[in-house]
Amino acid sequence: MAEQDDIAAALEKTKNALHDVELMINSLNDVRLSVHHVFHILQGRSPPVSGAAFRENAKFTYTALESLAKLAISSEGLLNDAQSTELPQLQGPSPISLETKQKEAQQDEKTNAMPTNPLPGVATATFKSEMAPEYANLSVDDTLRWFERKARRSGTKVRASRLETQQSFTFSTLKVNVSGVLNAFIVLEANKKGRCLSISRLVVFGAGEENAVWEDSSHLVFKKISQIAVGAVDYFMDKAPRSLLGLVLEWISTYTTLFTAPCSGCGKHLYFDSQQFKHLPPTLYTFDDKGIALPFHPACQKK
Repeated sequence: MAEQDDIAAALEKTKNALHDVELMINSLNDVRLSVHHVFHILQGRSPPVSGAAFRENAKFTYTALESLAKLAISSEGLLNDAQSTELPQLQGPSPISLETKQKEAQQDEKTNAMPTNPLPGVATATFKSEMAPEYANLSVDDTLRWFERKARRSGTKVRASRLETQQSFTFSTLKVNVSGVLNAFIVLEANKKGRCLSISRLVVFGAGEENAVWEDSSHLVFKKISQIAVGAVDYFMDKAPRSLLGLVLEWISTYTTLFTAPCSGCGKHLYFDSQQFKHLPPTLYTFDDKGIALPFHPACQKK
């Protein structure tokens, strides 16, 4: 019993250290974006900013660096503790063989793989031939206006807006609110004409969460959707880069039925996703040939 407690304590310390390392990476990304913005100004690729905007950028950078420094100190201590902990030798045969563990790991890897080709899945033509041209070459602001107009016409309770504090940067942060379900934050970079060039981060939170954009949700279901979103952004960037932002907004808006719609594959609502995510509702939304959103558990969509 004592041996199991020692192992559990060591694993918990290592888990905490890895979590801090993940936060450090996010802070580094924030610093990179801020420095990238400054170099664009110095090179004349971005217009000069006002004193207030410069102070806002400096404050943003300082906060990220301060967070990074604190995390570095705490993570070093945790990692040292984990490395110095001697795990006891377990007596007798392992209750689970190495071969079984390898099979479980392979299954988890397949289950949690990023959806690249299958994302719009059952419905290849819808986004490419119908939705994509609507948003092609629109500026970020025009994309938001067009999306809002479509949402009002359809009665969809989804709102997208630009966070005002980011307007003077080469990158912008947008907030997408799916009423009563989730909030998504999109960090993107625009060109001089205001068109979206790329999306560097898309993170999803529960409707009641108030996390910062560089943090992750406290709920497994929204962590899973954030993971799937990485594949979604890559897919849309590959298929229709000039309509990237509009397609991502359309995709996020399908999650209005996250907690009510059953899986289009198995017909159930909850499904065991993996050891990491446990039981989840359908977290992957695709489109049929009529543009109707279809919810799937990732494992069911691949069958």
